Amino acid sequence: MRKILSKLIALHRYVGLAICVFLVHLSITGIFLNHSIGLNLDQTFISWPWVLKQYNLKVPEPEQVFTIEANNFSRFGEEVFFNDKPILFIENDLMGAIKFRNQYIIATNSDLYLMNDQGFIVDENNALPFTIKKLGTDNKNIFIQEQRGVNWQANTIESEWNKTEDFSGVWSLEGTLTNINEQKISKFFVGEGVSLEQIILDFHSGAVFQRAGKLFFDAVSILLIILSFSGIWLWYIKKR
Repeated sequence: MRKILSKLIALHRYVGLAICVFLVHLSITGIFLNHSIGLNLDQTFISWPWVLKQYNLKVPEPEQVFTIEANNFSRFGEEVFFNDKPILFIENDLMGAIKFRNQYIIATNSDLYLMNDQGFIVDENNALPFTIKKLGTDNKNIFIQEQRGVNWQANTIESEWNKTEDFSGVWSLEGTLTNINEQKISKFFVGEGVSLEQIILDFHSGAVFQRAGKLFFDAVSILLIILSFSGIWLWYIKKR
């Protein structure tokens, strides 16, 4: 009987210690949440990759990027961005972007879009007689190379297109996002990150660990049951 009592006391002690650690965790996070406004927790944001992953926040990789000076045209799925601003939705690949007469021309496989320097689409041509492979310019004319390798030229995207073998301009080539545009686009998809208040709240409830958090609280609940019953048993034995 004494041996059983000794084991029961040890069990009660260690379970109690584990519960104390959990209660300290609840107390610390509870204090922070209780003073959330004063500590500006709702105005403080965390954008660490691990944190974003826990909240299913992800910055996608650009599928295509065309660079003109310090400006980027990038495609994320069906959405095309001019620097950090979404400007249009497309169903096909982005085939190029050029600066032409203080405006910009964007090409997909089958469409041409004219954009002003403010980032607004002002005209488009989706009735081209060919499929676009490349887009280029010599600063005077617009050039398109179709899939068969034939070159075409026109003065505007709505002008009549004529075949040409005389091309001395530059084709639009793919590039990479500038650091500043990469940071701005990141904020477009995930914002500033997750507020510290939300993170502490989810630590407090265990939700930040998702399924593991639920299992942890299940384990704590079982430990509380063990602690309660072992305490009652010890009380009963000592009373006898």
